Amino acid sequence: MYTYFPSCNFNTLRPEAARRLRRILTARMPAAGCCRSDKNAYAEDQVGLYLCQACRETLEPKLKLMSLWQYIDEDNEFPLPDWSGLTVSVQDCWRDREHPEIHAAVRSLLAKMNVRVVETAENRERSVFCGDLHFEPHTDANRALCAQYPDMPPYQMPREVVEQFMREQVEKFSTEFILTCCNRCTRGIEAGGGKPVHIAELAVGLAKNLPEGCR
Repeated sequence: MYTYFPSCNFNTLRPEAARRLRRILTARMPAAGCCRSDKNAYAEDQVGLYLCQACRETLEPKLKLMSLWQYIDEDNEFPLPDWSGLTVSVQDCWRDREHPEIHAAVRSLLAKMNVRVVETAENRERSVFCGDLHFEPHTDANRALCAQYPDMPPYQMPREVVEQFMREQVEKFSTEFILTCCNRCTRGIEAGGGKPVHIAELAVGLAKNLPEGCR
């Protein structure tokens, strides 16, 4: 019934966590290849599990989809680790703003892993950030800088410009660690000097940059 679509971008971003996640899931279901080159035909009752927003956009025309976070949240046998002692702010992705099921599943998983959550004003459907794909500068200096590149998508701007925007985003958070659910958000937070932790890293117990006291 389920087919897992591992994100090529997540595999590059967090290879060790991606391998462990794949081992857990392929013990239960088949895994597809890259979503962009996938030529398989799927039955009407087949459900694709995705963790990447770009995969979702690519796969939506061809089969039913379900967020991997929903699937894990509903699976009482998934071996979630205990992250007691960890506090995170949640960086909801701009591309998920019309997916309340993802917002709910992520927070449910964090609660099950004993992670304390600090919410921000730009959360859930109010998110304005997706790394270098979409952001909305608020400072006068960054608005002026953005105006120098009219009609240019952020990912085509000079790296030093994008990093300045990313620093503004990181400054919005009051916690040391920032929980992300998106590859671009993760890279964006890193570019801004923040400490992102992808929800998949927590789910498989491989968030290496966290202090030992969180265990």
